[in-house]
Amino acid sequence: MDTELLKTFLEVSRTRHFGRAAESLYLTQSAVSFRIRQLETQLGANLFTRHRNNIRLTPAGERLLPYAENLMSTWQLAKKEVVRSLQHTELSIGATASLWESYLTPWLQALYQQRESLRLEARVALRQSLVKQLHERQLDLLITTEPPKMDELSSQLLGNFSLRLFCANKHDKTAQGAYIRLEWGADFPQQESRMQANEQEPVLTTTSAHLTRQLLETTGGCAFLPGHWEKDYPQLTVYPDVPPVIRPLYAVWLQNSDQQVLIRQLLKIPMDTQY
Repeated sequence: MDTELLKTFLEVSRTRHFGRAAESLYLTQSAVSFRIRQLETQLGANLFTRHRNNIRLTPAGERLLPYAENLMSTWQLAKKEVVRSLQHTELSIGATASLWESYLTPWLQALYQQRESLRLEARVALRQSLVKQLHERQLDLLITTEPPKMDELSSQLLGNFSLRLFCANKHDKTAQGAYIRLEWGADFPQQESRMQANEQEPVLTTTSAHLTRQLLETTGGCAFLPGHWEKDYPQLTVYPDVPPVIRPLYAVWLQNSDQQVLIRQLLKIPMDTQY
């Protein structure tokens, strides 16, 4: 389907006049008439009734009208998206909620400050889901504490970050209270079991670091949170007898990714995991 034919049809249906439609489209009246005949031939139906200066849509034309409007609208959106793709660079980055909330947001800010034309999609999901999306080329870059063991993937260590066992200030720090389990990677439960003396079932399991922080006082519980939050949130207190847990942070992408050049450029912008 030639979109110019639909465009001409819509203009004639709007003006109800071949001459005025020709002026609006910067065409001759004969060119407008020829386009309408082409469209009618393709559809096998007359679209307009012509009686002197009285031009009206036929029942077939009335049926076509909403579809023509939708098709032209979709075509305009498609053209805009193509132009945008040429003007900007789009990259999808995935990580768990706890990593986004704790470390990755400042990194995104740094990326945008250095590359104004950058277009990103930030995905929040469980690691298992993100690995699957990466493998199926639905995701360009994964930030995780554990690089998947797949031959087709490349990975780069971005740094290490520190987790501390926190409680709310009002809580008795001589004994660990109820525990909130926060997702910090598939192998983290092994580390937290060695650090966290209370073996009772967690009162809450979540992937959100901010949700955990907000519920510490309510539950009277404790949880492993980013070490730098001791300065950011004065209402939190670190258990002094529990040593910090050090976790790595990796960037992972497909070796033959179409975006690997951009990915390597972005990874040169350091991610601050020690603040």
